[in-house]
Amino acid sequence: MPSNLQIILVVGASVFFLIILYLFFRPLFTRKLIQNPLDSSQSMLFADEAEQGTLSFESEKDLIQDQELIILNLISLDKSNFDMNQVLTLLKNLNGKHAEGFFIYRDLRGIETFRVASGINPGLLELKTETHVLLLAIDLHQVTDPINAFETMLELASNIADKLHASICNSARAPLSKQMIEHFKSKAQEIGHLQSIKNFSKNEENK
Repeated sequence: MPSNLQIILVVGASVFFLIILYLFFRPLFTRKLIQNPLDSSQSMLFADEAEQGTLSFESEKDLIQDQELIILNLISLDKSNFDMNQVLTLLKNLNGKHAEGFFIYRDLRGIETFRVASGINPGLLELKTETHVLLLAIDLHQVTDPINAFETMLELASNIADKLHASICNSARAPLSKQMIEHFKSKAQEIGHLQSIKNFSKNEENK
């Protein structure tokens, strides 16, 4: 039978091995936890039970459609939290509708075009929210006029950024460049063109 000393050495070696494993894998867990808040806040934008015509992406019809998300981030210039009373008042004055913790913007026909949320998990915009990032998101496949919808969202982002002293960034939170804006516009025009062809084909079939 192993002596007490041998048992102590075996247990000690096992504990030492576990400590080494913890120190090795801890950075991986840390990076995963940092990434989750951003992913969660973006996914929650469209996870609530939305009204008919809103960007819920929950129905069978939506599941078989393509998705082309454009996400803009408005980041406080000094990285301090926004005054939420100012944020909520501003978004309401800019014709946003507060629903399920997000602000929804619609076109002239009442169809939802894009949403505004907090860029920090869980993404809700309420008086008690503490965030220095606002997130605007649109799915070009879910709007009737992609290029106009994107330009409207970009104009709103510029307006909000001026009022809140924030910088406009892309989904990776890098400053939004003119080249990236043109890329987004080109993508919106492409999807709008495809929608026109699809609608024309449907009209021809119904004749």
